[in-house]
Parts: sequence; C-alpha cells; structure tokens
Amino acid sequence: MKISFDRNLKIGYGFSFIALLGVSFISYMGTRQMLKSSRLVEHSNVIVRKLDSLISVMKDAETGQRGYLITGRTEFLEPYYQSPVKAHALIGSLQKLTSNDNRQQANILNLQQMVSTRMEAFTRNMELKKLGKNPDLNNMLAGKKAMDNLRKTVATAELHEQQLLNAELIQYRSYVRYVPYFILASVLIALVVTALSYKGVTAIIRDRADMQVQITNKERETAELNDELAASNEEMTAINEELNVSNEELLDSRQQLTNLNAELEQIVVSRTAELALSEERFRMILQTLPTIAWTNSPTGEVDFFNRQWFNYTGLDFEFSKGSGWQSVIHPEDVGYNHSRFNEIIASGEAGEFEIRERRHDGIYRCHLIRMAPLKRDNGQIQLWVGTATDIEELKQLERQKDDFINIASHELKTPLTSLKSTIQIIESMSDKLSPEKMNALIERASRSVNKVSVLVEDLLYMGKLSRGQLDLKIVQTDLAGVIRESCAYFNAVSNVEFVIEAEAHVSVPADAERISQVIINFINNALKYASSSKKIYIHLSVNEMAIISVRDEGPGISLEHQPFLFDRYYRSPDGKQASGMGIGLYISAEIIKRHGGQIGVISKPGEGSTFWFSVPMVQTSGHHLVEHQEHIS
Repeated sequence: MKISFDRNLKIGYGFSFIALLGVSFISYMGTRQMLKSSRLVEHSNVIVRKLDSLISVMKDAETGQRGYLITGRTEFLEPYYQSPVKAHALIGSLQKLTSNDNRQQANILNLQQMVSTRMEAFTRNMELKKLGKNPDLNNMLAGKKAMDNLRKTVATAELHEQQLLNAELIQYRSYVRYVPYFILASVLIALVVTALSYKGVTAIIRDRADMQVQITNKERETAELNDELAASNEEMTAINEELNVSNEELLDSRQQLTNLNAELEQIVVSRTAELALSEERFRMILQTLPTIAWTNSPTGEVDFFNRQWFNYTGLDFEFSKGSGWQSVIHPEDVGYNHSRFNEIIASGEAGEFEIRERRHDGIYRCHLIRMAPLKRDNGQIQLWVGTATDIEELKQLERQKDDFINIASHELKTPLTSLKSTIQIIESMSDKLSPEKMNALIERASRSVNKVSVLVEDLLYMGKLSRGQLDLKIVQTDLAGVIRESCAYFNAVSNVEFVIEAEAHVSVPADAERISQVIINFINNALKYASSSKKIYIHLSVNEMAIISVRDEGPGISLEHQPFLFDRYYRSPDGKQASGMGIGLYISAEIIKRHGGQIGVISKPGEGSTFWFSVPMVQTSGHHLVEHQEHIS
C-alpha cells in the first residue's frame, strides 16, 4: 500500500511540475513581448518629443530674427543665439535613435539640410542688418513657408514612428491571442493529475490519522492519572505551609499598620505646608507675566487676576470677580466666549480661542485666550490657569499681508494680460501687420514688460529689506547725471515735460542705482496721482546736504494722509485709485535712511505735491529718517 502511495505521489508531482513549467514558459514569453513593446513605445515617444523640440527651437529662432530685423533691438536675438547648437544637438540625437531605420534616417537628413539652409539665411540677414543694409525681403517672406516645410517633414517622421509602433503592436496581439488557451490547458492537466493522486493519498492519510489519535488518547489518560495523584500530595503539603505563613504575616501586618498611620499623619502636615507655599509662589509667577493671567476653580469660577488685568481694564477685583469680568468682552463676542469657555471646562483639557477685549480707554483689542488645567496625581483638576495675549498688531499685520497679496496679484495680472494679448496679436497677424503697427505693438509689449519688471524689483527689494540684505555700493556719484538718466527712463512711455534745475558738479558718496530708484519712484508717483500735470519740476541744490525734490502740479495730498505716505503698504485714498502696491515710497525711505539722509513731502490740496530727499555731502555712519521741510524753498 505504501509503495502504491509513493508511486502515485511521485507521478502527481511530476505532472504538476511539467504543467507549472509550461505555464511559466508561456508567461515568460508574454512578459518579454510586453517589455519589448513598452520599450518601443518609450523609444517612439522620445523621438516624437525631440522632433517637437526641434520645431520649437526653429520657431524661437524665426521669431527672434524677425523681432531683430524689424526693431533692431538685440534682446530679440536671445533665443536665436542658442538655436543652432540646440537644433544640431537634437538632430544628432535623432540620428542615433533612428540608426537602425533607413527611412527615418532619410527624414532626419532632410531635416538637417533644411535647418542648415535656414540658419545660413538667418546669418545673412543679420549681417546685412548690422551693416545698415536692408535684409533680403524674399528670405523673410519665405520664413513661414520654410517653417511649414519643416513641420511637414517632422510630421512625416512622427507618422513613420507611429506606423512602426502599430506594426509591432499587431505582432504582439497575434502572439498574446493564443497565450490564455495554453495556460488554461496546462492548468486543466495539472488539476486532473492532482485529483487522481489525491484520492489514493487521502485514504492512507485517514487510516494513519485514526491510529495516531487512538494512541494519543491512551497516553493522555495515563498521564492525567499520574498528574492527579502527584497534585493531591503537593496540595496537602502546601496547605500546611500556607497556614504557618498566614499566622506570621498577620502579626507583621498589625505592626506595619501602626507605623503607616503615624507616617500618614506626618505627611499630611508636611504637604499642607508645602501646598500653601507652592500656591503663593505660583501666584507670584502669574503677577510677573507680561500678559493678562487669572485662575479659575475646577467649576470655572474666577478667583484670582494678576496686575496686568487691572492695568489693562481699569477694573478692581470686587467688580471683576464672579461674572463681572465679562463686561470687557465685545458685545458681538460674548456668546462665542461663553460657548468656548464652557466647552473647555467640560472637556477637562487645555483649549484656546480669540475674542476682543475693551481697554481702559474704551478701545477693543483682539486677544488670544488660553486655558489649561492643573491636575493632581490622580487626574482630578485642582484649578484652571488662563492667559489673554494681546494679538491686535499680529491681526493687523495679517490683514495688511492679505491686502498686499491681493493688490500684488492684481498689479501683476494687469500688465501680464496686456502683454499676453499683444503677443497673441503679433503671432496671429505677423504677416499682415505693417512695420509701423508692428513697432507700436512691440513698444506696447515692452511697456508691459517694464511694468512687470518694476513690480518684481519692488518685491525683491521688500524681501531684502525684511532680511536686512539691502547693501549699498557707495561711490562718488554725480547727482545731476543720475537725475537725467532717471528722466530718460520715462521719455519713451510718457508725454510729460521734465524741467530740471540742477547745480553742476554736485558729487556725493552714494549708491547711484539706489538714488535713481528713489527719483524714479517720485516721478512715477507724480505720473500716477497727478496725471493732469503737464510738467514735472526736478530741483537739485546744496545746503549742508545735497537736496533733490520732485514737484508736480496735481491735486495735492491731504494733511491727514501725509504722515503715513512712507509706511509699508500704505496707499493714499486721495484722488483716483491709481495702481501700485504701496511699497515704492517705503523702499525709497529705507534707501535714504541707509544713506544717512532725510526724506519728506510738502503738499496742499489743489497746489500740487513736492517729494524731496537729502543725502550727506560726505559719508556718514548715522541713519536718520526725519522730515525737515524747512530745507525746501
């Protein structure tokens, strides 16, 4: 019987192993084919991406050449300078990727010839432009046609890659179609062989299992009888020993109980004295806190306030105790305070919330309320400790930050939208626009870019000021030259007349770029808030210090707003709502402060405004921000 069992088991294992090998081989071949197809797809995707990159490079080169030929501005050549290297690098990479495809090699060779021909044409036109000659008009008009041919060739190469990929996928599908049938057949054979072997094996195992169970039962019954006899003997011995020990422990327990009572009485006396001392120290610590602090009983009743509470509210303890302290809470916050206070008391855990509390002068300020329980060793709450921290300045800064983010987003969006629309017009009508119209659009786009650049520079200066990284490059600086350069910045974008009254040869130790930034901010401020002013007067004089003023003929600024004009994020509500983020004058004030100079404004409603600043004639380490209006005549 054992021989038959072993033979059947070996035959079953053999057939199962053969079936497993068949399934594994078929799965391996299918996986190999799938990996091959995946590599082909990735290979084709890489080729298509590089072909698209080649089109993008040539388009950038074409656009850069046109911009330079039309406007003569060299910044349009930035994308062109890199385009030959990028284009030839992409073609070289494509030749390596398609080295085993003769047809695709022909397409890449055609692309290489077209790119080389177009690059030579670009070079000829730019050499003519640099010599002052007119560029080859036919070559410029042929640019679009050349790009179209280039796109067609790229499309042909991409189509060929797709055809190769489709052919490979068809071969893969034809192979995979029969794989499930082979796997199913192998599994069925394995199941049949296993079933035949299982029938003979289970009968033998069943007989052996029954015999083993009978033997085990007999052995267990014998062991249980022996254990019961031994346990009875041990129990009798243990009972006698336990009686002796119990008598001795009873005597010891009585003595220990007497000693414990005496120790407990001493501990109670000592802990009572310590608790009184600890409570006094705790309240002294609360008195020294710079914030309002108090304590509540476990049920929430206030039983102590520190001196900061009385200094802030002007109330006394008799009025504050009980529920009198709630009188300082803003009427709109009373319900919320009551709800949160009860929630924290009921939870038995620390919590916090924000409310407005009235100061002794009647002003409400925002406070952060924190409450935490002090618990005994058994977890029972002994008392609650509360603090109220004045966070009014933090809330105001948070509101200013949110307003600034909204303003900055709007200010950046406006020129970017204008720039985007201008570029879209140029792209869609580039072959229909006259040179004059093209120049106007390019100038419009340039103004939008300049606006974005100014906004970004202001934001960068704000970041440097916050980190204390605004370093000055102090050199001897001709202030009259700085004024002329600053005015030239606005000649292309403004029709206003600049009247400059400057003493010659006024040279001071200063950072010329930062001083120019201050003057440009003053002029830009005048253009925005005094747009009706036809002239802007710039005056330079020397009176112990070099003084520069910028005056407009606009509506002027109210006296109540003038003290805040140089504050961060401040925007004057006078006049129309002009653009700006409220940081230009703040940055200007910080620059002059770091030069050791002074800055200010003189203005009356209806009489225009004069913004001025002064810098020392010699280098100084002192920095003062003081408005001395008597220096301005």
